Amino acid sequence: MGGGKVAEELLRRIDLKKHQVYVVEKDPSRRQYISSNFDVYVIGKDATDVSLYTTDLQMDQIDMVIALTGSNEVNLLVLAIAKLYDVPHRIGKVTDHKMADLLYELGLGIPVSQSSVVASIINNYLESVTNLLYLGSIGDYNLFLISLSETDIAVKSKIKELNLPEDIKILLVFDGRDYKPPMDDLELQPGYQLLVLSRIREIEKYFKG
Repeated sequence: MGGGKVAEELLRRIDLKKHQVYVVEKDPSRRQYISSNFDVYVIGKDATDVSLYTTDLQMDQIDMVIALTGSNEVNLLVLAIAKLYDVPHRIGKVTDHKMADLLYELGLGIPVSQSSVVASIINNYLESVTNLLYLGSIGDYNLFLISLSETDIAVKSKIKELNLPEDIKILLVFDGRDYKPPMDDLELQPGYQLLVLSRIREIEKYFKG
C-alpha cells in the first residue's frame, strides 16, 4: 500500500519472479512510474477505500501486506484490515515510537520506523568505530560489530587477505546500503560494518591494527 520512494526501493530488491506483488497507489504519476519500471500489478485507489479489499484484492490469497503510505493513521488502518482478513504477515511504516508501540499493543503487525533505523545504524557506527561493539555470545563464540575507518589495517584489503584464524568468522558486511555476504574477494572499505563471530575476545589487531 503506497507506491512512494520506500516502495520503489523495496521493489528493486524483491525477486519479482518469485513473488506476485500488487501496488496500491492513488497518485497517477507514481502509478505510471511503477508500472513502467516493475513487473507488478498496480491498482489506482486510495488505501482507505473499502472496495479495494472487497473487490480489487482477494484478501484470502494474500500472505503479506506492507503499508508504506505517508500517513501513520492510514498505515494503521491498512494493517487492521489485513488482520481482520487473517493476512499472516503485516508490516507498516511509522514515523514515531508511540505509533510503533500502538501497533505492537494491538497486535497489528511489525512497525518499521525510518528515523529509528537510521539512528540505530549511526549509533552502532559511533559505538563501534573506535572499539569493537560486543553484542553477546552464542555458545563458545562471541558476536561483535566492527566499523572500519580509513586508518584500520583491514581497509582496502580483500577478506581472504586478512588471514583470519579459523576461530574468527565474518558473518555479514554492511556497506551503508546493503548487506553483503563475506566473499573472499570482497574488498573492505572505510565505513563498512562487519558482523563477526569469534571464540577469541581480543580481535582488534586483525581489523584495526
